Amino acid sequence: MNERIAGEPTDEIIGEVTYGPFASPRMSAILKKFGKRAFGRSSACMEFEDFLRRIAVTGKTCLEIGTFHGVTAALLAQHFGQVLCVTIDEPATRSLRDQIIEHLGVTNVRFFDVANNEMKAELIGRLDFDFCYQDGDHTNDTLTDFDLVKKCGRVLFHEYWPLQPAVWNLVNSLPRQEVMRAHFDNLAYWERGARWIA
Repeated sequence: MNERIAGEPTDEIIGEVTYGPFASPRMSAILKKFGKRAFGRSSACMEFEDFLRRIAVTGKTCLEIGTFHGVTAALLAQHFGQVLCVTIDEPATRSLRDQIIEHLGVTNVRFFDVANNEMKAELIGRLDFDFCYQDGDHTNDTLTDFDLVKKCGRVLFHEYWPLQPAVWNLVNSLPRQEVMRAHFDNLAYWERGARWIA
């Protein structure tokens, strides 16, 4: 059952999850081993995997900006040859992140922990990638992160909703036919030259 952290109550999961996002093998394995703490601040809990299938995402190298506990990295790793995660997260998040990836046996994810935006920009400038999942500091870094990654021509955004004006306004400034929006979650996908709508 779930590993306990001293002083933290454990909510036991009774029965098998047979529908929704936690029914997928990787999500179920994370939930069973680490419990709900693994999903704090995670964008994987709604229609993330369904949306990846809807946009038929695949490629050689995915760049993820902001990974936190590594759940989305583990899910993206199913669609790409490799996932490169660049994050400015607190060191305390790294242990659980590394445990999750190891528990799942995922070998095509690499984490790059950087101290600040200057180091992030320098690193990303040296990387080759054909897709980006942009999920960093939405309030302060949305525009600068997009400037770093738009060269790949395919960017998935998290926090696309009016409560995150930087993401909302950026996505809405892109050519409408190049953007696919999730049905229920706050995800939006931009692909240069796409014709998602007539």
